[in-house]
Amino acid sequence: MFVAAALAVGVLVGLISGLTGIGGGVLMVPFLYLLYAQLAVPVSDATVLAHATSLTVIVPTAVRGLLSFRGLGLVRWRAAMTLAAAAAVSAALSARLAVHVPSQALRAGFGLFLLVVAADLLLRKERVGAKPVEGRASTLYALLIGLPVGALSALLGVGGGVVATVAMYYVLRLRFDAIAPTSLAVIVVTATAGSLSYLLMPAGPLPFGWVVGHVDLGHALPLAIGSVVAAPLGVRLNRRMPVVLLRRIFATVLLLIGADLVWRNLLS
Repeated sequence: MFVAAALAVGVLVGLISGLTGIGGGVLMVPFLYLLYAQLAVPVSDATVLAHATSLTVIVPTAVRGLLSFRGLGLVRWRAAMTLAAAAAVSAALSARLAVHVPSQALRAGFGLFLLVVAADLLLRKERVGAKPVEGRASTLYALLIGLPVGALSALLGVGGGVVATVAMYYVLRLRFDAIAPTSLAVIVVTATAGSLSYLLMPAGPLPFGWVVGHVDLGHALPLAIGSVVAAPLGVRLNRRMPVVLLRRIFATVLLLIGADLVWRNLLS
């Protein structure tokens, strides 16, 4: 049952990743919270385990989505690699910090993060005629953006794509059609850095096997299979369909999940 559920969630993750440039951690982390609760994993272990496993699945998902954009000339490589370099260092350092942060604070922080993401998805509009930031200013801005992208990636178990897409739109002012593929290029680097840090950190005994460091490879595999298979379809939807309705539906789901996490871990 858990494998089938993980495959289904993986498919949704792949669709969302290819469609929006978001790694999919916003769906995987809540799913893994529920899964580990069913497996009676202690909350302190389950929180970090969910974030580490989500990051690991995001890596092949983002690679597959990025490959599906090849040949279109949409990736802004200079901005992506500058942002990714700063984010990778930040993610690697933050992953080591995450194991020491109280699980309730991490979950409440993730809930607040989902609420911010949902608000952005609902309010974001295409901007006509805005010129992208270029030259040295683009490099400087990308470096500064990379620090919070990497930190949030590791601490919250997301690829950093949500923060990256928002920053690319509002700060670097990239064209809307270039944001998703450029974000995926960043995610490949940030998620890899964060997941490697988690893989190298030993975890305590858990009630199931095939865990390396803090990464649950046994449940990561079906998630990754579903997401890698579905990512190209998400890219095709990105290129061929208006996404306003899909974005609003996704935002509503995130609002509900985020509000529940905040209520249970911060307000109750």
